[in-house]
Amino acid sequence: MHYALRNVSLITIAVFMLTACSTKSYHNEMTTDVEKLVNEKSYDRVRNSYSEELVSEKNKNKEFIDILSDKSLGDVLKELELIDGNFYYLKSSDILVPKSRMKIHNMAELNQYLNAVLDKELFIKKNGSIYLVKLLSTSETKKQSIKDIPFKLNGQISVEELIKLITAESGYEVSIGNYIKDKDDFQNSIVSVRSKNLINAINSLAHAKNVYVDIDYDKEMINIKRYKDVVVELNIPLLNITTTNETSSSETSGESKVENSSEIILYDELDKMMKNIIGNDSISTYHIDKASGLIFMKATKTVESAVRTIAKAYEDSFAREATIVFERIELVLNKSREYGIGSVSRTAGASDSTGVTKSLATEGAISFLNQGATRLLQVTGTIDNQIGKILNYSKNVMVLKNNIPSVQSISQNTDYIEKIETTVNDNVTTSEATVNTIKDGTSITAMAKISRDKLFLNITPNIKKLISISEATVGDSTIQLPEYKDQSYNISREIKVGETSIVGSIIVHDDAKEYEGILPLEGFAIGGSDSKSYVRREIVYVVSVESIKGF
Repeated sequence: MHYALRNVSLITIAVFMLTACSTKSYHNEMTTDVEKLVNEKSYDRVRNSYSEELVSEKNKNKEFIDILSDKSLGDVLKELELIDGNFYYLKSSDILVPKSRMKIHNMAELNQYLNAVLDKELFIKKNGSIYLVKLLSTSETKKQSIKDIPFKLNGQISVEELIKLITAESGYEVSIGNYIKDKDDFQNSIVSVRSKNLINAINSLAHAKNVYVDIDYDKEMINIKRYKDVVVELNIPLLNITTTNETSSSETSGESKVENSSEIILYDELDKMMKNIIGNDSISTYHIDKASGLIFMKATKTVESAVRTIAKAYEDSFAREATIVFERIELVLNKSREYGIGSVSRTAGASDSTGVTKSLATEGAISFLNQGATRLLQVTGTIDNQIGKILNYSKNVMVLKNNIPSVQSISQNTDYIEKIETTVNDNVTTSEATVNTIKDGTSITAMAKISRDKLFLNITPNIKKLISISEATVGDSTIQLPEYKDQSYNISREIKVGETSIVGSIIVHDDAKEYEGILPLEGFAIGGSDSKSYVRREIVYVVSVESIKGF
């Protein structure tokens, strides 16, 4: 019995030892064996299959777009891409889509909604895999649509048949205007048409028959008219351009003004051209508004085309301009010598000075110095070219527009009483004087015809000299009568870019009393036929062309 118990104990101990050892070793070995038998791809398949049984997944596509909150059209198009799988690109300006409880399922519903609430439509054009989207007004959409209507025609056809084809293809009604005198002859006439789309055919009709063919997209009408009210704009400078500034002048003792002004005088020429273009057409009319530069016309298509061609020619002409340096020299001439200025020329050489210099030694010899070139003033004189005394000198930079007169003047304004009007009312006498002004001074009008590297300059110097103002009595009123002299002449000169030239001079005889204290009168005053003494004053105009542009 003791032997049996001992055997049982030994078996129990052996089983316990075997059990303890096999729990660790057999698990690891089995795991390792399984990993060797199952590869990664098979393992992922088993794992995914197992997870799918645990979790049920469903992919559900977006069915509609809600606009309960603020959304832009661009945002709505992005959501629409998720519904229909297309790609949209908005080419027009983005807008905020009005909020609504409506659900939008496709592009057609979106277009209907925008048309209902905004009176606008989406114009969609496919380009490759992208749909280009524009938001247009209803008339703009119709305009885009009619341009795309195919209309292949190459040959001759009557106007009537062409109109029928246009109506059939577009659905638009065609109206013939009242100014087309014989409508039957017009419709039976033959036109040559070569077109690929409807717009080409309409333009061919307009060109062949000299008519306006206008499309009213809102009313879906095509109107054929012989005449039309049109406005043509002349993009040219203003009629009057004037600048003034006050300055002092040694020749007079009052207030003087330097004035530069330009005036366009082309409207008379334009009026003649308009009459020639219209000819014997009794219905065509026009009006030229000089203030705004607009031409208002009732005209045919050919007349409008001709007038627009003229307007374009004027615009191109006035785009040309020349920059010139304009110098004005006043000399008091010595009475005992010959006098006058010959010419100005440029010679090579450098100088650090600019402007005009006066020699103190000779008290009258003058010379010019300019950057990069020396300008020699040739004078007619005997001893050291002492022709007199420089009285005044001015230098201005001017921009001359092609064919536009420009005026530069130095004047002194003198007011005088032109007339007096007396009225008696209830034994009360009232007098009202009308005061006028005389511009006493010198001016020069210059107009240039500008070429590529030169200009043809036409100038007109003018001098108005106030001699005296006398008084005259008319009834009980006393008025003032001015006495003055006008002196002017005209000269033309061609000057190239970079050249300097005397373009004119004018000699004036002033009362010697005006120069007392300024000049030794015994050397400058000369006698006159009216027993007065005079001083000769020469005003010289020198022009240098700096640049020309506008070609």
